[in-house]
Amino acid sequence: MAMISSLAFQHVSAPQEQRAPYPRLVGTVPRASGASGTARSSGASATAAVLAAPLALRKARRKAKLHELHAASSELRELAKANLLNNYGERQMIFQEGQGHMLQDNDGESYLDFTAGIAVNCLGHSDPGWAETVAKQAGRLCHTSNLYLNEEQIRLGQRLVELSFADKAFFCNSGTEANEAAIKFARKYHFSRGEPRSKLIAFENAFHGRTMGALALTWKEGYKKPFEPLMPSAEFLKYNETDGLEAIDENTCAVFVEPIQGEGGVVPGSQDFMSALRKRCDETGTLLIFDEVQCGLGRSGQLFAYEISGVTPDLMTLAKPLAGGLPIGAVLLTEAVASCISPGDHGSTFAGAPLVSAAARYVLERVSAPAFLESVRTSGAHLKAGLEKISEPRGLKVRGTGLLLGVVFPTAEQCGAVQKAAAEEKLLVLTAGAGNILRIAPALTVTEKDVDEALERLAKAMEVGALQFCHGGVAVLSCFVMKRHLAKLAEPIALLVCTESTSSDMREEKDAR
Repeated sequence: MAMISSLAFQHVSAPQEQRAPYPRLVGTVPRASGASGTARSSGASATAAVLAAPLALRKARRKAKLHELHAASSELRELAKANLLNNYGERQMIFQEGQGHMLQDNDGESYLDFTAGIAVNCLGHSDPGWAETVAKQAGRLCHTSNLYLNEEQIRLGQRLVELSFADKAFFCNSGTEANEAAIKFARKYHFSRGEPRSKLIAFENAFHGRTMGALALTWKEGYKKPFEPLMPSAEFLKYNETDGLEAIDENTCAVFVEPIQGEGGVVPGSQDFMSALRKRCDETGTLLIFDEVQCGLGRSGQLFAYEISGVTPDLMTLAKPLAGGLPIGAVLLTEAVASCISPGDHGSTFAGAPLVSAAARYVLERVSAPAFLESVRTSGAHLKAGLEKISEPRGLKVRGTGLLLGVVFPTAEQCGAVQKAAAEEKLLVLTAGAGNILRIAPALTVTEKDVDEALERLAKAMEVGALQFCHGGVAVLSCFVMKRHLAKLAEPIALLVCTESTSSDMREEKDAR
């Protein structure tokens, strides 16, 4: 298992003068002529004992320190269990420090982070320029509320408008808040035109947030069922299919769509699909709203994911990476929509505060630079090629764009096993879809060296995770996959698709022939 020392994590090595020298060797028996073998042996043993003493001492201290760290971590986990409402399930890791693409946990272990805080830490952890910007602004002014203007918010809004299709920007505190605001803005737009519409369209496997309005536009039933009844009039169509778009009609208020579905399984929207959506919305007077909370701001290799298709929305929501780790959300609007929104229609106490706006301005200048976006495309292509190299021989597909990529597994159990094995290899990755997509979303500053290290660890994790899916302790490959690997029997085969051969497998093999 690849391990990273705490010194490597800190990107420094102990200076030579700080390293404890071995003690002077005294009391050894000189190798004089006539000295007996017993004397020489005794002297050698004494020397070895002296040499071993510092090593044994260091090991003992290290063991004691680890015991202390583990005890502290256990205490924190118990405190969390007693005092915190759980968010996403059982959480074991407690991280204390981050630098670049590395995270160090409370036990002193270092991890290569290819989650970026669920696509938030676009510049990595503790980026020096970002940290300096935040520290300076914190020492100057953090919050005034939206009763007053602040320069940082004004400059941030100006830059977002300059870089996008939009004429106005509205700030909030998260992605789900941005989508809630977009729902209200769409409703107010039609109300102002004397045609109050309430029907909303979203798509299968969509994720737009966990608050009540955004939740109504989210596909997964398990997220919604305990909180029904939700906001009515939300209909779901098939993503990436143009058939069925006639459901968008003159009663439709807005269509919400992710140009690249993230939580839904890392699925890019096709050119034909996005163009057909724009056309149908124009025909029916429906607002087209792009949710770029996860896929926007450089992750796709373009500043905004809508630039890939060239299809422009009427509104767009942003959040996750915008402030590089601080909470922020934004809605970008055309003038046609913005002119219908009056003071008090929507608002936020904390949104666009000087501190978070200063951080967002710094992030935006970095990620909007052409050279930065080119590096994202280069790193993304390198990562995708590497994922395909280790995935395709195992019968797995890779999809996605830029630095938002997914490896498609047959089952959620197999994907989960590989995710767990990756963590054992000190690599952090996400899941998506029905739990069967291994989602890879590193910081946008990731280098080819970082990518290669992650791929090496992931390949090991795939081998380890594969062995957990065996019937009666014996891994079984389908006939089709076995045949694919017969020519490579000299190489170790990761038995990743551990399902019994069925008649459908055999039919698939026959069709392939």
